[in-house]
Amino acid sequence: VTSTTTTTTTMMRLLVALLVLAPLSCVALQIPTVNRRTVLGTAAAAWTVLLPPTAPAALAFEGGVGGLGKTKPATGVVLREGSAPIQNQQGIVSAEIVSARGNPILVEFQAPYPLLGSSSLQARDLQQPESAFVQVISVTDKKKPAASTKAWNALLIDNIMGPQGKYGAYGTPTDVKISPAVSKDEDGLLLYKATFTTLTPGLRESERKVLLNCQWCDNDSTLVVLVVGTTMVRFKSQQATLNKIAASFVAIDAPKTGLTSSAAAITPTKKL
Repeated sequence: VTSTTTTTTTMMRLLVALLVLAPLSCVALQIPTVNRRTVLGTAAAAWTVLLPPTAPAALAFEGGVGGLGKTKPATGVVLREGSAPIQNQQGIVSAEIVSARGNPILVEFQAPYPLLGSSSLQARDLQQPESAFVQVISVTDKKKPAASTKAWNALLIDNIMGPQGKYGAYGTPTDVKISPAVSKDEDGLLLYKATFTTLTPGLRESERKVLLNCQWCDNDSTLVVLVVGTTMVRFKSQQATLNKIAASFVAIDAPKTGLTSSAAAITPTKKL
């Protein structure tokens, strides 16, 4: 009986000890709870460390059409002193530029794309490669070429697609073909179309098609051209819009006024 009582007492003491020590052991050995929030929080912290900082929003620049080419390609455009291009709510872009001889020329075209900056004569779709820009070509040191001749095509190619322009920054365009888009109309406007292959900043080939509305100004010393186009694959779907933009272009000699005593008083200060 005594042995049984002793055994019972010992077992009871052990049970009490277990009841007292068990919570302490659980606290000491407690494993953190792993749930969805903990996992997602840990993953988020890991991505924060591994991923680079958020890239700044892409800024529109005046490179080649659709974003190709140099930041400031040579388009030959010189704004008249104290003036800047404007675009109204209807998309009409107006500007006063200077001819090769220093005389003022008024230019205007209408496009559904925003004008890039206050010193640019380029309107471009910021999401797609469509754009329209003005190219000014001086012919004061050479004979005016007849339209649709080899000399005429060479004049357009050398200036619009040369290495200093929007399409030649990464290599001279290849497979260039220029041909009349329409016959010469009553106002003496010349509309041409051009196809060619240019290189992107990633040195990938990009096939392009553009319309060229060419207009002579200042006694045929300056050829002002509106270049409107996009990639070859998008041209057909955008052709109606591109045709309207090209047809809206006007470049005329500014009327003489008493505000300046002579053409020499016009000082070109902004060259695009």
